[in-house]
Order: sequence, then structure tokens, then C-alpha cells
Amino acid sequence: MLPRPHLVKKLCPPHSKLTYIHADAGHGKTTLLTQYAKGRRNVVWLTLDERDNDPLFFLPRLEAAIRQSLKELNFYTTDYIPFVESATFVPSVSSALLKAIGKRKLSILMDDLQVIHNDTVIKLLTALAVACPSNLSLLMASRHELWSSLLPLKMAGGVTELTRQDLCFSREETKQLWGFFDEAIYAATEGWILAIQSYRLATKDGRMLPTSRLQADQELYRYLLKEILQQLPVETQHFLKATSGLPVLEPRLCNTLLNIENAQRILESLVHHNLFTVRVTAGSYRYHALFRAFLQQNDEGLGTIVLRQAMKYYYTNTEYTQAADYALLLRDTDTVQDCIGALLAQPFTWNRTHSLKKYLDFLDQQSVELFPRTMLAKGMVLSDQGNFYQAEKCLRKAIPQLNSNEQHLYLHAMTHMARVLRNRVSFEESNRCLDTLLPLLNEAPMQEWYGVMIEKIHNLTLTSHLTEALELIEKMMEKCLACGELGVKAWFERYLTAVYFFMGDYGNCVKAYEKSLSIPREEQEWLMRHSVGAYAAKAYQITGQEEKALPLLEAEIRRLKELGLYEEYSINYLLQAEVLHAIELLKYYQGKPARFSIINHYLSLAEEYALLNRSTRDHHLFVQIWRLSSVLLAQPEKVGQYIEEALSFLENTTPFIQSLACGRMANALDILGLDMEQCKRLFHQSIQIGEKIGSYAYATVAYGRLAAVYLREGDLAKAKEYTRCFLELSRKYNHRYYIRFQTLFEPVMKLAVESNICPGFTRDLLSYGDYVTKQVYINTLGNFYVAPAHDKDTPVRIRTMKARELLAYLLEHPKGVTRAQITTDLWADSDADVPNLFHTRRGEIRQSFEALGASNPILYENERYYLNREEISCDHDLFWQAVEEFRQSDTPENAETVVNLYTGRYLDNLEALWAENSRLKYEESFLEAAEVLLTNYRITGEKTKAQVLLRRCKSLSYYGHRYEQSP
Repeated sequence: MLPRPHLVKKLCPPHSKLTYIHADAGHGKTTLLTQYAKGRRNVVWLTLDERDNDPLFFLPRLEAAIRQSLKELNFYTTDYIPFVESATFVPSVSSALLKAIGKRKLSILMDDLQVIHNDTVIKLLTALAVACPSNLSLLMASRHELWSSLLPLKMAGGVTELTRQDLCFSREETKQLWGFFDEAIYAATEGWILAIQSYRLATKDGRMLPTSRLQADQELYRYLLKEILQQLPVETQHFLKATSGLPVLEPRLCNTLLNIENAQRILESLVHHNLFTVRVTAGSYRYHALFRAFLQQNDEGLGTIVLRQAMKYYYTNTEYTQAADYALLLRDTDTVQDCIGALLAQPFTWNRTHSLKKYLDFLDQQSVELFPRTMLAKGMVLSDQGNFYQAEKCLRKAIPQLNSNEQHLYLHAMTHMARVLRNRVSFEESNRCLDTLLPLLNEAPMQEWYGVMIEKIHNLTLTSHLTEALELIEKMMEKCLACGELGVKAWFERYLTAVYFFMGDYGNCVKAYEKSLSIPREEQEWLMRHSVGAYAAKAYQITGQEEKALPLLEAEIRRLKELGLYEEYSINYLLQAEVLHAIELLKYYQGKPARFSIINHYLSLAEEYALLNRSTRDHHLFVQIWRLSSVLLAQPEKVGQYIEEALSFLENTTPFIQSLACGRMANALDILGLDMEQCKRLFHQSIQIGEKIGSYAYATVAYGRLAAVYLREGDLAKAKEYTRCFLELSRKYNHRYYIRFQTLFEPVMKLAVESNICPGFTRDLLSYGDYVTKQVYINTLGNFYVAPAHDKDTPVRIRTMKARELLAYLLEHPKGVTRAQITTDLWADSDADVPNLFHTRRGEIRQSFEALGASNPILYENERYYLNREEISCDHDLFWQAVEEFRQSDTPENAETVVNLYTGRYLDNLEALWAENSRLKYEESFLEAAEVLLTNYRITGEKTKAQVLLRRCKSLSYYGHRYEQSP
């Protein structure tokens, strides 16, 4: 006996008055009651039989059983026997019995309740259940469903019900019992415990599984014949035998086939009595698998006759899929082929390859000659599966045999031929084939327009004719609107996911995909011939929703496998490799261990399916170049070799791949510090190729990478120009993920902040990329003030002058100062409570910074106070950077930069006597640069500029004597 503690725990929960267990014979009801009773005290067990339908037999028996458990019981059946026919009998007995039990704990278990049909006994047990107190546990087990008299109690939540579904053995329990596991046998048993136990006993002595299964089946069949079938009314036996061949039982169909009117009643009775019949939906039923197999063995030929009648019925009523399914059961090859032909003639079923495949597989097994339409269907299925060689053979044989009035079939067949040509000859041949179909579409429904035009759009997209693809989709969507075909419009709109992906417009790519999810599932399966989920997955990653990428990719590949659509495997595996590669790149740039080898498995699968059943090499080149460009950082010693190899492939592939590959190669050269001229040339090529075809998939990133290169080279004008392009394109097309590569983009983002380029979007990207952003700007040359980093000309108020001076003082001392130094330099003459003054002014600074989104800037460490500059930008940083560049190269240009950045006397609006030395240093540096610039103005004859600069120099009183003469 296998312990089932999880089920025992479900019995008699606190809120329940009755636990009712019901299931077919052999489902372990008695065993479960036994496990519940084990170890419990005061248990009353009654196994009921036919005699218990007599209240005068049942009641004394119940009394004796309870008395045996409780010993003392103030209840005597003989007191109530005279009133058995009275209307007060049931309430009197139930009330007296429960009163006699009182508060004592007791469990009453009744097994085989299905034998009870006496109205008085049923009422008595119902009354006991309804009035059952919390100290009494009442459990009943039956083969039948709940009595109708107990339904109100069930509706009130007073019944805990365990059904066949609860009692069936799980796979784990079955394996534990058998000591091995066989999925086919388990599936046949459907968890039926008696059958599972029978198979265990049959294999006990080491008999081979096929032999032991046959023996177990025969033993089960004998049990079902003797204990179930032969116990039923003749009418029910006949119904079971006649319907044994039907996989699904519908009362309406059963009435028609058997010429009866009570099929619903018979089926409901079988369900109610738990006779191996399952209600599938409100209007359909099925038999337990083993029970159906048993019936078929004992149906005396009736099952086959009725099954054939059902097949003809469905075919006559144009329900060809049902008819074909029944023809499969009858192994009727001609009817299967007739059904396939009829299905092809229906507008929305000719491309349901998943359903057609099983019929074609069956016909292949029978080695029969195929009808022309069956051959056509086979070609279509093979085309969808990506078996283009065999598909071409079937299509070329079937298409000439189509009748002249079968134009719609001709269109569908030729669209599949176009797919074959795309993969076996070229995109150009595929397009020529499609172009020949256009004249035939004039009067065609929009569904047929879609079948032809989506192939054209797909070809345009994969060959980087993206503008044409987008315009054609928009044209088709307008045509659908004009025709009122909103469903077909949604089909075309769905493919925008792919077009926007190749255009690098990832924001709209995601929107198109999410909108397509409202398309009905059945249509989605048909549309999967042109899979778009993988494109959306990569777009999710780039738009900053990376958590959605891998689950979507895995779901898309799983769905393609279920539908057998192999043509789309290559691009899906390639994009899975790409998503994983981006994840590893992020680790690499964050200084974490990166496993670039993780993508090799998916690249190999992409390569395998790129070659499978294809003569063209477009997909294969796609994969090869992607592989080469993806491993550059992982194998830096082979960069030159890989780049040379990749460049040799580029002229034979699409502009989209060329743009991507050039960008990837340029990035690797930059990261590894190799051949910067080639690096810049490749970045520019990536941009030019991409922009020419309207694709910013990598061109956007290339702008950002070139901005970083020009920034390093000191070409600030170009750096700003390319930074602006990078950020504007990123904002337009929602590129985000690569911003997280901080080692690549931090200088560019810093430049964007300092130059106020796309300020709102820049702040958004910095937040997404987890950059430590500058929130506060401090101006020191001229007036001292604090402002938001993104709006430097709008000062914020720091309440007191003393707080402003404290902030300036800490800025002046980057290595920190003690409180004593602060007190001496700032507040030596103050009569105020200095410690309290310090903390008050420090609090004022903190509040002002927090208002700007920054943390408290004043830190205390090793008994010194200092300013945390992580979130602060300051004008004097740029000034001293310019001074350093000027002193290294005193060109007029560098001198002009210093002069322009000196916007006024250091801390001019603060008395700050402690800053005098610094003020002199700033002035000295300004005047050094001014001298070089004045000399240049004299040489170039720019007198006006020289006069203006000279006046600035004279205004500095300390140095004014140097400039008495006019320039």
C-alpha cells in the first residue's frame, strides 16, 4: 500500500462537515479511507451493501458500530422503529444520535455508498451530514457522484470532494510503485490505480514488458467485463459497444448514428456513476483509454460500423478535419486524400500544415499513390518545414494538374514555389515568380493578397530593401482598410516587427509585436511561417526590457518546433546567439568574467539550419559573418585574420549585415587599441551603408563610438556632432541597452551632460545605465552659485551666506579639512555657538543638494570633512583642464579656450579672504593665455578683439600695470 499523505491531509478540513470521495472502481477509495483511519482512535467503519437499503437493518448496524467505539451511547434504535414510516423519523433519529455522541471525538467512515438507493437512508445520511458537529468527522466513499440532496451543503462550502482526478496516481507515484517508468503504459492507464497495480504484478517475476502488459490487459478486461459491463442494462451495453470507436462522444452525433434520442441521458448516467466516462466539455465526453480499448475488443464489430458512419457524416457536412481523423482510425487512405483535397479548397485551412502533416505521414506509411491535391498539400507542408528539395519535386508535379478553375489553389501553390526558389535559387528568382502572380490578384480576396505579398515583403526585408518593404506593407494595410478586412490588415501590420527590426527602429518593433498579440491564436500559428518573435526579443533587449528577451526567444523556438517550421530556425537561433552575446559583452565591459563560448551552440544550430535543404548561401553567409564579428573580443590574437575573412564575405551579403559587421569589427579594433584609422573607416562605413538603406541598427551605435574616438583625439567639435547624432537617433529609435557599456560610453555621456546635448533623454539614459550622474553644478568663476547640472544658468538658493561660504571652502580643499580649520578660517570672529553653527550650515547645504536629486555632499572620514564630488560638476574643472592643454601646447586656439572659460574673478561675490591665493593663480593662468592670444591678434590684425581682451586684462588690478600700451 503506497502511502499518500498529501491526500490524507485533504480529508476532513476544519470548515467541512462531510468528506465525499468518488471515482470509478479501482481508484483507491477504500485504500485512502484505510490510510486515514490508521492510528486514529474512535473510528467507526461501515462497508455498505444492498441490505443497508433497509432502514431497520442499517440503523441498528450503525448504532452497534458507534457503540463499539464509544462504549457508552444513550441511543437505542428500538425506540424509533415504530416511527420508521413517519415524516419525523429522520429528524428525530439524526438529532438523537448526534446528541448521544455529544462532544466526544469520533470518525465515521462509510465505504461503497453507491449501493444505497433507499430514500429514507439517503435522507438520514444527508441529515447527519448537514448537522454534523466539528467533533465528528464524516467520510463517505462511492463510485457515484454526490447525491442531489447533498448539493445545497456543497454550495454552502460544507462538502470536501475528492474525485477521480485527485485519486489517480501521478507519474512519481507510479514510478515508485513499479520501480521503473513507461510513459506509454502510464498514459494508457490515465493514473487508474487498479491498472497500474495490475501492470506491477504482471512484471513482478521478471517477465518482459510486452508480454506482461498483454497479460495485465487481459486481466483488466476480464475485470471490466464481469464487474462493470455485464452489470449494466442491455441498452447501456449496446450504447457502449456501438460508440467504442469514437474518440469523442457528442450526444447529438450519437443520437444520429444510433437512431436514438437519449444519448445525453446515457452519457450523463455513465459520468454520474463514475463508469470510466469523462465529461470533456459541456457537450462532449470520452471514455477512459483502457476502457475504450476493452470496449473495442468486445464490441462485436459495432464500433467500426458506427465509426465509418461518423466519418461519412462529417464528410457530408463538410467537417473535413473530423472526417479525416476518423478515416485515420479506419485506415481509409482514399477518404484521407479526399479530405485533404477538400481542406485545400477551403480559404482558411490550406496552410494549416500542423494538421495536414499527420495525414500525409499516414499516407507515406501506407505507400499509396497520391492524388494531385494530396501531392500539392505535401509540397506545401514540405515548404513550410523547410524541406525545399522535396517540396519543389511535389509542387512541380502537382501544379500542372490543377484545373483552370482552381486559381486560388494555384496562387497558394505558387507562393510556396516562390519560397522554394528563394531558398534553392535566389531572391531574384523568387520575386520573379511572385510578380507573375500579381495580375491574378485583381479580384482575389485579401487573404490571397496576403499569401503572395507577404513573400514579396519578406524578400525585400531580408535583402535590405527596407523602405520598399515598409511602403508595400503600408499600401497593403490601406487596401485592407478600403476592403474592410481588418483581420488581414493586422497580419500585414504584424510583419512590421521584422521590418522595423532591420531598420533599427526598436521602439516601433516592440509596439508592432505587442499589437500583433491580439491576433487569434489559430491565425498566429498560420502566420508563424514568417516568425517575428525573435526580432521582438532582440528589440526588447535593446530598448531596456532585457528580462523579456530570452523567455520570448525560447517560447518562439518551442512554437516553431511544435509547428515544424524549420525555415525560420536559422534566424531564431542566430538572434538567440546575438542576445546572449550582448549579455556577455555587458559582463566583459563591467570587468566581470564573460563566457563568449556560450553562443557557439546557437551559432552552430543557426549554421546547420542555414544549410539544411538550401542551395542558396544567403543564410549561411549571414551566420558566418555574424560568427566572425561576434568572436573578435574573445580571441584578440586572431582579430586581423577574422577581419580579413569577414571583409572577404561582405560583398556577397546584404547591406544590413555589411553595416553590422563593419561596426562590430571597428568596435573590436577600438577596444583592443589596434589600427585606429581602419577602426574609424569601418565605423564610417557602418553608418554610410546603414543610412543608405534606412537602417540604424548599428549606425546609431557607430555614431556613439566615433564620438568617443574623436573625444580621445581632442576633436571636440566632431565629438559633439557625433554625440548629438548618437543621442538623437537613440531617442528616436529607443536604443538603450548599449549605454550600459559604461567603459565605452561614459566619456560620450559626460560630454553630453557638459554640452547640454539632448538633456532630458541624456538624464534618462544615465539613470537606466546606472551611471553616477552629475546632479549639481557649482559656478566659481564670477559669482559663486549652485544650479542643476542640466540647467547651469538657473541658480538654486542656499539660505545663508555662511552656508555658501562653507560649501566654497570645502570645494577649495579637496583633501578635506578639520573642524578646527573651518572654524579658524570662516568663523574665528563669530560670537555664535560654533559647533551648532557648523551643523546648521551643513544641514542647509544638504537640503539644497537633496532638492536637486543629489545626496548629502559633505562627508566625514579620518576626522576630516570633505566634499564628495561624484555628483558635482564645476566650471573650474574645465578651466584647469584647458590650462593644462595650453601649457602643453600654447597655440592660439588653446589660449582662446582658456580665455573664454575664465568668466570672472574666482568666488567674486564672496569675501573669502582664504581664497586669495587661488584667485591669483586663476588670474595668472588667464593672463598667460591672454598674452599669447594678444600676440596672435597683433599678427592677424584683429584690433577689435585685441582691445576687448586688453580691457579684460586691465580690469585685473593686480596685473593691470602690464598693459599700459595699446595693442
